[in-house]
Amino acid sequence: MTKGALMFGDRSAAEVLLGSRAIANRVIAAIAATNPVQHGTGSASLAADIRWIVERNLRAVAAVLEGTAEDAVDDELLRASAIRRFDEGSSFSSVASAYHRGVSVLWEELARATADPDVLSEAGTRMLGHLEHITVALAEDYQRSAFALQSVERDARFALFTALVSGADAAGEAHRSGLELADRYGVLVLRLSASDSDVPIDVAARRITRRARVIIEGDGHPDALAVLGPAGGTALIPLTGGDEGVRTALAASLQPAFGEACTAAWVPVPVEGVPEAVQLGEELVSIALREHGSGAFVTLDDLLFEYQASRPGPAHAALSARLAGIGEEAIVTAEAYLRTGGDRRATAAAMNVHPNTVDYRLGRLAALSGMDIGDPRGAALIEAALIARRGESA
Repeated sequence: MTKGALMFGDRSAAEVLLGSRAIANRVIAAIAATNPVQHGTGSASLAADIRWIVERNLRAVAAVLEGTAEDAVDDELLRASAIRRFDEGSSFSSVASAYHRGVSVLWEELARATADPDVLSEAGTRMLGHLEHITVALAEDYQRSAFALQSVERDARFALFTALVSGADAAGEAHRSGLELADRYGVLVLRLSASDSDVPIDVAARRITRRARVIIEGDGHPDALAVLGPAGGTALIPLTGGDEGVRTALAASLQPAFGEACTAAWVPVPVEGVPEAVQLGEELVSIALREHGSGAFVTLDDLLFEYQASRPGPAHAALSARLAGIGEEAIVTAEAYLRTGGDRRATAAAMNVHPNTVDYRLGRLAALSGMDIGDPRGAALIEAALIARRGESA
């Protein structure tokens, strides 16, 4: 059949669909259930423009069935109404469902007007095409509307994040943005690395960032303030009680999601301590990577010795100087000896050398540095000196 006018018995589509106010009432009653708060529950919708937009849609469908549709004008009007619904808080599903229910009512009316299968088949094809056109337009408008709202919220959250980490007027920023300021925050510092080499770099970067954000915000922390990228970032998570449960849950979620590709530090502080906590978290991540490799989720308690040994100052420089002039073999042997808990045979096995070689190298280290690794105090000094040395070369 052509795209000419369809006849339903001896009536045109306009006569069937526009001939009685009752049809518009039936459509309004059908769509009310998709959003009772805005539409009410009957044919007298609570939304002032619903009857107008329903009647406009009836004319649009009639024009499609009569082959006289001029979509441009109607598109703008119908889309403006949909955007208004979205701005009022309607979901995409409720607006799309309203259009589908409305078309269903019209289909029932047309089916009562004729039993001609060819006419009904062509009418169904045209109405489905019209519905597809509307649904695509709704999706585009919802995406634009949602992006605009998200952009406003994202800017507000970023402004509050910036105020918190910089020590600016966070209370004033929270008041201006309408966001709630917590009394305490858990500062989470992340260092991430790409692990998916089967996809383009930009795709992998988006996946990493998205995965981290979903874990942080989706783990019961929708109010978290986070600035994240493919290399990591910082998140400020509001704390309403103790932090142990939050920390444990985050560690349990990050590890299976990223494995060795994620190193994280956690620092809980009062709101006024956020700037210093961010700096501490970044230092802890760097120390964890340098001393223990990637994949750890650490707190200050986990790295008390390493953190203190890496502090700048006269003692730090003096410790590092104790190892000046020591050969790399002796240094590597000392590191292995400390990792094995002072077991010379395990050290020899790990380094694939004879135990006597281990003894010789450690003896040489003691003679040159004045620190005996076999003595508890000497071992502590050597470990501190090694940490200081690695910190200087990082």
